[in-house]
Amino acid sequence: MKSLGTDRLAKSLASRLDDAYHYLRHATVGGAEEIDAVIVGPGGTWAVSTAREHGRFRKRNDHWYRWNRSTESWVPWDAAPITAARLAGHRLELLLDRAALPASVEPCLMTSRDIEVTWEPDQRPGIHVYDDPEAFARRIGRDEVLSNAQVDRIVAILDPRQPLPRLAPSTPRG
Repeated sequence: MKSLGTDRLAKSLASRLDDAYHYLRHATVGGAEEIDAVIVGPGGTWAVSTAREHGRFRKRNDHWYRWNRSTESWVPWDAAPITAARLAGHRLELLLDRAALPASVEPCLMTSRDIEVTWEPDQRPGIHVYDDPEAFARRIGRDEVLSNAQVDRIVAILDPRQPLPRLAPSTPRG
C-alpha cells in the first residue's frame, strides 16, 4: 500500500493491503472541506472520516441520540460526524462522476474503541462504521471492483502531485 502520510489507520492498512492500494490523507474534493482520508484500490474507493467524539450513539425512529450518563437516558444528538462522513462520500462520488470514472464511493466513519455507534435494523445510517482498522482492511480488500487503469485515474485526480495518465486515442493516429 502506498501511503502518503503516517498515522494509525495508514499503518494498520499498510500491513494488510498491498501496493495496489493508495492512501490519500486530507484529500480536497472540489474546494470543499477536506476528507480525512481516501483509499483507492482494486477494492473500490473509500472516503474515510474520523470520529472525534466519545460515548454511545444510536439511531432510532429516524433520529440520532446520545447516551447521557448523568441522567442514564438517551438524549437527542446532532449527528454531525455521521452527516459529514456521508456528505464526504457524496462529494467524492460527484467528482468521480464528472470525471467519467466509476463513481461508487463507500463512505466510512473510523471510530476509536471508546465510541459506540449503533442503529435499529431498519435505520441504516448510509455509511460504514469501523473501530478496528484490521476489520476495515479486510472489508476493503474483499472485492475487486476497479481496474488498475481506473485506480490510476482516480488517484491522479485526487493527488495533484500525480501526472494524469494519457487516455487511449479514439482514432488510430490520435
